[in-house]
Amino acid sequence: MIIKRTLYGLGLAAIATVLVACGSDDPMRGTVAEPIETALVTAAQVDGVVASQPGLDQLIGAASRCDVSINKIVYNTIGPKGESTKASAGLMIPSGEGCDGPYPVLVYHHGTTVYQAFTMSDPANGEAGLQMAMFAAQGYVVVMPDYLGYGESTTYHPYLNAENTAAVSIDALRAARTTLAKMAVATDGKLFLAGYSQGGHAAMATQRTMERDYPSEFAITAAVDMSGPYALSDTFLAGLDNPGIGASVFTAMTFVGYQKSYGDVYASPEDFFQLPYATGIESLIPGTLSFEELYTTGKLPVATTGEGGLLTAATVTGYKASADFPARRDVAKNDLLNWKPVAPLQLCGGDRDPTVPFTINTTAASAYFLTQEVVVPAVDVEQIPSFQPVIAAMEAGDPDFLLNYHGGVVPPLCMSYAKNMVFDPLVAAP
Repeated sequence: MIIKRTLYGLGLAAIATVLVACGSDDPMRGTVAEPIETALVTAAQVDGVVASQPGLDQLIGAASRCDVSINKIVYNTIGPKGESTKASAGLMIPSGEGCDGPYPVLVYHHGTTVYQAFTMSDPANGEAGLQMAMFAAQGYVVVMPDYLGYGESTTYHPYLNAENTAAVSIDALRAARTTLAKMAVATDGKLFLAGYSQGGHAAMATQRTMERDYPSEFAITAAVDMSGPYALSDTFLAGLDNPGIGASVFTAMTFVGYQKSYGDVYASPEDFFQLPYATGIESLIPGTLSFEELYTTGKLPVATTGEGGLLTAATVTGYKASADFPARRDVAKNDLLNWKPVAPLQLCGGDRDPTVPFTINTTAASAYFLTQEVVVPAVDVEQIPSFQPVIAAMEAGDPDFLLNYHGGVVPPLCMSYAKNMVFDPLVAAP
């Protein structure tokens, strides 16, 4: 659920064996076309961009030691109803003198975007750029699924659909493994999962599916999920009375996606969404309009409920009244507080998050997993001493600090925590 298209301002436009099918339900899943290199970025170029972002070098913790090849891969996967379809992903491969493999592999899941053309293989993509600086230029292979509905995918986007997002992510990793094998890029067997916001939900769903369905195919070393809406039922129910920033956009994406996936949310959009917003809503997102343009052009209202809001009064009443209300049932299908992690998992976020509430999601998830006798730390970036001056500087210099908190302040901090406190020590371990 990232409102800004770029995270932390790290745009890079100026820089210009068959492991697939093991354990797969369908032998075509994860098969991949030849990769397309979209950019080759030197370590010096990465450091040049990092230097232009105050404090980012300290969050990374070391100068870049690797050049990075950014590649687009297009692969076979499945849609929410099991139908065959194609998806795309970004694949970052480190190389260069002093950066010999074998490399650990990170599967990174991106946050919400409203642009259909969004792709993590775009050298100008700020979120991908942060992964390059933080991980790929430090010696990680990074696999970054675009999700269905983005990049080379021509289908709709099944937003916050846990099972399908996990399938698409798993097939992206299978496709990446095949590509790396063909390119003779050696990996060290260590597999990390991470994701931010929508991507936090996606990363947790992916770990759940890997451990439930493919334990012999994937051995996860560790995962760090960041600012994700893990407790979807509580998040949506609370959001009807206390909507977060951007709630109407996320609500539209969620229920249009569930209608297309499950077919039970409404008989027609007007039954669920108020006019004039119901008109054209099923093809609105992802599209070509920015987050702000969705509001300024009148395609969506800022308010989620009430007069002039997105949802009809009947929708709000029905949703609050019964757990059997179809839309509420569909949300519950995609809750993630219903499993027991095997691989080490940590959660990271910020306590002041106005978009994905920290207490409802990160704190609650940690508490739930404890009932399953699994310790899953809930890390608040505000409580990490080395981050406090960084946060203070951001707050002092940004009059829209809280507006940018979810999409700009917390991501580099959580990614720094994941890299330096969780992943790097495990990479260094024998």
